Amino acid sequence: MNITTTARHCTLDLDDKQFANTRLEKLARFLRAPERDRVEFHLVVTGEKNRHQAEITLRVMRHELVSREGGLDARAAIDLAAEQLEQQMRRLKDRSAERRKGGRERLADGPPVTDGANGDVSDLFDATGEE
Repeated sequence: MNITTTARHCTLDLDDKQFANTRLEKLARFLRAPERDRVEFHLVVTGEKNRHQAEITLRVMRHELVSREGGLDARAAIDLAAEQLEQQMRRLKDRSAERRKGGRERLADGPPVTDGANGDVSDLFDATGEE
């Protein structure tokens, strides 16, 4: 896992860098083991007057996810951007899981088995409850 941190028009404290690293490492739990080694995060924190903007770019396999958020301090902006990136990763993971499953349905979820002219399940059994 590669994490690159850039500060524009401001300086990041060591505590803020460590917070960003731990927060971004937590996001790796959404990735499979082989992908965790090849993931690349790029964090850009920009200072503007009394606000900070955080932009996190994640490159993994053939996807690039970007989240931008602002806050009163750098740590808040990083946290908000990481939350947004987590939602994007969750959606991507859900989509890929749906794609792997395909359009198949479980038999238990399907319509009941019917036999008979009017399509009623009770037609399968006689009055005594035997087939």
